[in-house]
Parts: sequence; structure tokens; C-alpha cells
Amino acid sequence: MVKIKKVSDEMITINKNIQSEILMTTMEEIVPKNSLFRKIDKYIDFTFIYDEVRNLYCENNGRPCIDPVVLFKLVFIQALDGIKSMRKTCEKIKVDAEYRWFLGILFGQDTPHFSTFSKNYERRFKGTNIFENIFINIVKQAQKYGMLNDEFFMDSTHRKANANKNKYEDELVEQIKKRKLDLEEEINEERRRIGQKPFNFKDEIERKHIKVSKTDPESGYYHRDNKEKGFMYLEHRTVNGKCNIITDAHVTKGNLHDSVVCTERLEYQKDKLGLNIKKVGLDSGYDTYDIKKYLEDNNIFGAIQYRNYGQGKTEMLMSI
Repeated sequence: MVKIKKVSDEMITINKNIQSEILMTTMEEIVPKNSLFRKIDKYIDFTFIYDEVRNLYCENNGRPCIDPVVLFKLVFIQALDGIKSMRKTCEKIKVDAEYRWFLGILFGQDTPHFSTFSKNYERRFKGTNIFENIFINIVKQAQKYGMLNDEFFMDSTHRKANANKNKYEDELVEQIKKRKLDLEEEINEERRRIGQKPFNFKDEIERKHIKVSKTDPESGYYHRDNKEKGFMYLEHRTVNGKCNIITDAHVTKGNLHDSVVCTERLEYQKDKLGLNIKKVGLDSGYDTYDIKKYLEDNNIFGAIQYRNYGQGKTEMLMSI
């Protein structure tokens, strides 16, 4: 018996050169209806940026500038799509319809060159709190939409500095060890109660050697078990538990312990954003006396991962 192979009834298609054809369409038709940038443009009001930067521009003299909202939207595009550099971001917006729609730049119009952003940053925005103010304003917009509650989580992650870990100077630093005055007084009160002489607590000076990068002295040498060692920065981030909105991002040297800025950043958010912080989740690195006292004094429920000072894993939780 002879088997007959079935042949498809479809014709082969070969695309012709159509790059020079004129398209009669609009930006609105090209960009997908479910585009993330459509949602961002719908719910975030960027017009406040004009008031934030007004004092950085001349009112009645000079050349016409790039729309400042466009410059800051470039940062959004780079962050949202994980583009590694502003140079690459500016290259992509030339051909990407979503980016052009978000920026309000039609095809046929020039897009900003990467040097435009870098020069504006260096000459106009650097040293100001404009980026911080934009961040705060957008978080407040999220508050108005009811996207925040009273539950927060804080942690830090290291960011590698562009510095050779083998090129450094050894520096001896001295600092006065922070005293727990309330705890010292509590101890002495108890000693007085039982008829013993109070301790004479004094300041203690700590001396230690640290590595200072020759390339990037603002970074800090980071070394922890099972993690990469080198010159790093630490990003201390706070996230709200309702919709995973980041409410604070603070960068320090890599050799600063997580717990050092914890209470400071919580107070910052209460002051700048008016947040009602009632619950805080922290890992074992934040299991310190100062943090637990702060949580107790401010009537905040704290869930802190148990800290094992010996060998082994940390698995339990403790609450304040």
C-alpha cells in the first residue's frame, strides 16, 4: 500500500521591502490598550514636577529647554524596563512607540540625546532634593488612592560599587561608642534599690581599621558570610504591605550595619509622608536593643526574625 504525504494548502509568503511605505495611523492606535505606560500615565499626575523645578529655570531669558517632565519620565522608563544606562534608554525611545507615547513625542520629532539628561543632571538637578520630592509626591498620590495601610517591612540590599576591592587605603578611625543612657539609669536604680553603689558609666572610645577605596571613597567595604566581598553601597528600603508600594529608599556606605538607620528612616517616613506605622517586619539583623525600645515606645508591633548568636539557621520569629 502506497502512503500519500499530505501537502499543506497554504501558499508561502515572502515579505517585500516595505520600509519606505507611508503609514496612516496615530500614536494612540499603535500603543496597546493594556500598556503599562498607559496605566502609569492615567493614575500618576506628573504635572507637579513643573512647580518643583520652576526655580531652577529662567523665567524670561535663555533658549527653550527640554520639557522637564520628559527628563524625569526617562528615569521611569529606565527603571521600569531595567535598561542598564541612560544612553541605552535614549537610543530605545527613538524607535519604541510606547516610550514616545509616554513622553508625548511623535514619530518624526527628535528625542532627547543622552547627554541632554546628563548635562541637566550635573548642572541643574545635582545637589538638589528634586528626586526626593518627586518620590515623596508619588507616594502621597498612592496614599490618596488608598494603596497604603499601617503595615511595613524594611530590609537592605548591597549594590556593588564601581571600585576594585584590592585598591584601598587602610584608615584608623575613632568614635565614641553609643551609650544606652536609659538602660544605664535603669541598672543604677535597681542597684540603689538593693543597697549597692551605682556604676559610674563613662564614654568608651572604639578604634578600628577600615578599608577606604581609592576609586570610590564614598563606598564602604562590605563583608558578610556567604556573600560577595568588596566595596558596596547599601540600599535600605521600606515597603508597605498592602500593595507592595516602596515608601522609602535610602543609600548608605556598604560597611554600615542595617540596624543603624532603621529608626531614623521610620521617623523620616512619619514626618515626610504622615504615615501611620503600627506594624513593622524586620529580619534578624535588626534585633537590637535600640530598635526594640523604639518599637515599644512608639506602640509599634514588631515582628523580628530570631537571631541565633551561635551556629545554625535562624527560623523563629519574635514579636515586640
